[in-house]
Amino acid sequence: MSVKTTTTKKSTVKKAAPAAKRTKKPDLKAFLEEVEKKAYELYQNRAETGVPSDEISDWFQAEKEIKEKYKL
Repeated sequence: MSVKTTTTKKSTVKKAAPAAKRTKKPDLKAFLEEVEKKAYELYQNRAETGVPSDEISDWFQAEKEIKEKYKL
């Protein structure tokens, strides 16, 4: 009497990442628009408080913050 053996196939479906780790990355146009908006906010804040700086510094700071937001 022969014995039948059954084998199961492993699933190849990947599990979804937790919501905290999933961040949709923006396209370039949306990214630049968001950086521009943030840089303007930084400029306005700087103008109100009288902190010395310049537009380039505001832009780089905004870019850094947006990159951190999207984990780029």
